[in-house]
Amino acid sequence: MRREPIKVADIGKAIPLGQKITVYIDGGNFAGTYSSYIYDIDESYNVYISMPTNENGLKAVIREGSRVELSFVSNKGYRVGFTTRLVEVVKKGERVIYKLSKPESLVKVELRENFRVPVLIEVQFYAFRGGKIEKAEGTILDISAGGAKLSTDLDLDVRDKLFLDLDLGIKRLEEIEAEVVRKAITGEEGVKHYGLRFTDLTKEQEDTIIKFCLSRQIELARKMRGLE
Repeated sequence: MRREPIKVADIGKAIPLGQKITVYIDGGNFAGTYSSYIYDIDESYNVYISMPTNENGLKAVIREGSRVELSFVSNKGYRVGFTTRLVEVVKKGERVIYKLSKPESLVKVELRENFRVPVLIEVQFYAFRGGKIEKAEGTILDISAGGAKLSTDLDLDVRDKLFLDLDLGIKRLEEIEAEVVRKAITGEEGVKHYGLRFTDLTKEQEDTIIKFCLSRQIELARKMRGLE
């Protein structure tokens, strides 16, 4: 996977008008994942979007100054993500349009089936093997909506079933079901690395992991550009 920062001045080229987007709201009564589209982009690179709506038809009411994250998958096969804030609520006839500030940063991520991000997340999990349940600890080294890489001193086998408790900061996910699909020797005594595949994520859990991965990508891109 390759990350590539995008110049804010090129936002008009990167984001076409009418583009469907995903809007992530962190906190408050309307925290969650919503759909919207790009209504307009002005000369100061402020972005205008339609009022975000979730799959149940609930419209997100966002306070001015609130931080939001947006992303979309382009027709060229990469995901663009950026962070911004609500500047003003504008009415266009019967439409409610959110005016967002010039993005703080943009990042383009070439996609595979699921893009992974490097992390160091301490995790507790239960392993089901040989008819027994074992509680253990480890460290998640990278994660995507499709799976993760786990470092632990517990000896696991391919196809073993795990249930993990993941604290992603934005939300704690409990009893995430996963299956061991790969096993690697690290060279460090007692430590092994395992490739995990998530096997039964809910839509909410998947959206939370995607949001976390996108936020992490934006954070890494900003650091690459020397903004932090």
